[in-house]
Amino acid sequence: MQKLKLLYRETNWWWPLLYGLGGAMLTAIVLTIDLYAKELFPSDWKTTLGLAQTIHSAVFTGLLTMMTFTFSTILVVLTTYSSQFSPRTLPNFIENRQVQHIFGVFIGTVTYSITMLFFMRPSLKDSVVASAVAVIVVLIAIVAFVAFVHIVSQSIRVTTLLDRLHEEGCMLIEEHTNAIEAGRYQLVSDNGTNHPFGVTATQTGYLQAVDYYLLIKSDRHVVIDVAIGSYVTQGQRIGNTTQQDVEQGIIIGPTRSAEQDFPFVIQKLTEVALRAISPGINDPNTARHAMRQIGDLLRRYTVLKDGHLLVSGTGTVVMSRLTFAELLYLTFYQLRHYGKEDISVLATMLESLEIMKRSALPEHRISIDQFIPFVCSEVDWSSLNEWDRRHLEQAEQKARL
Repeated sequence: MQKLKLLYRETNWWWPLLYGLGGAMLTAIVLTIDLYAKELFPSDWKTTLGLAQTIHSAVFTGLLTMMTFTFSTILVVLTTYSSQFSPRTLPNFIENRQVQHIFGVFIGTVTYSITMLFFMRPSLKDSVVASAVAVIVVLIAIVAFVAFVHIVSQSIRVTTLLDRLHEEGCMLIEEHTNAIEAGRYQLVSDNGTNHPFGVTATQTGYLQAVDYYLLIKSDRHVVIDVAIGSYVTQGQRIGNTTQQDVEQGIIIGPTRSAEQDFPFVIQKLTEVALRAISPGINDPNTARHAMRQIGDLLRRYTVLKDGHLLVSGTGTVVMSRLTFAELLYLTFYQLRHYGKEDISVLATMLESLEIMKRSALPEHRISIDQFIPFVCSEVDWSSLNEWDRRHLEQAEQKARL
């Protein structure tokens, strides 16, 4: 089930293909009506065969041009995402279901027009429904095109991307928290005993997800020693189990997936912030907004204690997790290095730490307090002017409260 869910999320041609098949089915329905049910429609709907062919030819040509423009626009957006935001954020636009539905509408309309034009025969004599349906589908395609322009204009904004990443992270934390509150998940300090059989990676790549419910249905106990999102190589031992053949429940792919990987969402936000403070882009305010979003996500995350994830059923699965301190370091160590000369970036980094402490468990507050000196460890305080030093000291004092 988890494999199907991941496949559905990462498959980008599924909806356009269904719309294309829908266009072909619409052609079959319209032809059937034209051949056997002409008398059921008013005479005003009737057009000559020549006019119907002209309408469908114009529809096909116009929509093919519109679809070409749409595809070119998508490529421009993907280039912008890759060059200005982060290559890891490309799926956030490609997997947008609204874009896939709109592109599917274009494909379905073009499919209907070209197939209907092919089946236009002199035996029809006059076309009843075909021309009217062509006009209707064109109007639908125009509405879809207007919606596409709006979606692209919103998606190209970096704040929209950051909000979507923030929402994606919130959903992952909420699912995790709800599962713990419902008793489906538990956080334990010990990963259990070593079981006799080893679990090895079936291929080289990233551990994308684990199908917990597939593994716990049978009476077997599985321990995974690497966290979701870790890079593994083929044949690498990644855990142990009481029974063999559990690899089908462990999904490994060439790229990381945000299906179960909360640190990957944080990494995408971090990369957007890093790209924003690079000399080529020089947009520190975007970096500051990204760090505030990171602070809010980790604020939600700090209500969860450290430990391994235990999923119980007929069997059990124990999954390794990053500690909060490890996640905190991996989130900020690059931002601290590349933003050390920008006082606004360092101050916002301290602000995000202050945001995290608002809901943090006591052990996580200790980790945050220990991390604060690390953020400012490369700052040359003696070279700062009075205003910069005062601003940074105030941000540091506020983070320690």
